[in-house]
Amino acid sequence: MPANPRYCCICSNHSKKWDGGRKLSMHRFPMDQRLRRVWLQRCRLVRADFHFRSNDSTRLCSDHFEGKMGPSPSHPLQTLFPTRIFQISRLGVPDESVDESSILVVDQEDVTTHRIDKDTEDQDQNIMIFHNLSAVQSSLYFNDYCGDVGMETSKHFNQSVQTSPDAVCIGTQTDIFTATFKVLTKECGTQTETISNTINTTCSIQCDRPTLTYEDIKLSDENVCFYTGYPSAAVFEHLYNEIKDDDQLNSCASAEGGRPSFLRLIDEFLMVLMRLRLGLLLQNLAYRFHASSSTCSRIFNKWVDYLCYLLSVLICWPDRQNIDFTMPMSFRKKYPSCRVVIDCIEIRTDTPSSLQMRSLLYSDYKSHMTYKGLVGISPAGAVTFVSDLYNGSISDKQITKLSGLIDLCEEGDAIMADKGFLIYDFTTPKGVDLIIPPFKKKRKKLPTKEVQQTKDIANLRIHVEREIERIKNFRL
Repeated sequence: MPANPRYCCICSNHSKKWDGGRKLSMHRFPMDQRLRRVWLQRCRLVRADFHFRSNDSTRLCSDHFEGKMGPSPSHPLQTLFPTRIFQISRLGVPDESVDESSILVVDQEDVTTHRIDKDTEDQDQNIMIFHNLSAVQSSLYFNDYCGDVGMETSKHFNQSVQTSPDAVCIGTQTDIFTATFKVLTKECGTQTETISNTINTTCSIQCDRPTLTYEDIKLSDENVCFYTGYPSAAVFEHLYNEIKDDDQLNSCASAEGGRPSFLRLIDEFLMVLMRLRLGLLLQNLAYRFHASSSTCSRIFNKWVDYLCYLLSVLICWPDRQNIDFTMPMSFRKKYPSCRVVIDCIEIRTDTPSSLQMRSLLYSDYKSHMTYKGLVGISPAGAVTFVSDLYNGSISDKQITKLSGLIDLCEEGDAIMADKGFLIYDFTTPKGVDLIIPPFKKKRKKLPTKEVQQTKDIANLRIHVEREIERIKNFRL
């Protein structure tokens, strides 16, 4: 007997437990592939975990078999579970309570569909039974992964129809839909032509619905804001409608080559925004959208390139007339010549293996590896300047010089910044003023006038801090 007891993968039973005078036994998953597939399939249905896999340490207790004595030659399949009871205890024997003339059998291994013949021998395959489904409900389930098939139908599918994750997409296996259609014509009546058209036009669509789609979140603006960063569904849909037919996006997709994506364009857009907004890893997105990590990576790279091309025009340097026209009264009274308010943004990154890169990326301010950029806003609060990203060890003065911000300003303009931006030697030759809080230097305290000046600058400069906070809400 092992020092530590073996636990059942379904319930809380273990190898040292006694039930009255009967000691529970633990059983490995069978080596026979036919039996093993059925064991795995039933455990996945009961656990509601379709990624469940067995290994050498996985055990199933004897309580889940007929007679509660473990598997036997006459009853090799587990049938008794806390939330469900299977009527079939051996391969090839259907449930006696179900009329065999209405049973549809799906082969999980070959992904083909056929009718049960009473005169045939036991089928060498893993089976699942589908019955009591209307034609319209079956068509919706097979062909529209975002459609609403109803609460009762969804519950039935979750318990009896969901297949293994290895059979996510049927692809070109049109035999399934052809055979399904023949079975359903007896009950659909006048809907034959409609369902036939649906099957023929959507047989290549993914059958397994992504865990999260746009339809799941669009009814709540709070959810839309959380997952995408956009304030409402109306804003999200407005932007999507502007870009969905863009030739540049379609050219990016066609340049990739290979098979077309099974995800809808709006779900691709949602996935990209979720990665930007929440900082999700590719493996997490792959699980949510039922795709591979490499597919999610390709989709993300394609969309980021496209969005950079499309939305970069939103950040533009306004002329002096526009700045004066939109300047708030708080700036107009005290600093009417202010052209831009600047500050640096630092974005954390992973620690590189190279010691040289570590010394370049390490930020004394954040005490971590970061990338650093310069952000500028107009007095009205609009983002008017964003620099490239530099290593985290760069100084505020050096990043201002390299970014080219000073060259955009005109003579007579003023730049508002924090005390760290000692850039007088760059601004003075250009005729540009620098608005920063005064320094105490060797004085014990600041004069009243300079204290008030520090407060005024802080009250106006806080807007760039808030804008940087909004940028950091997109965590990637």
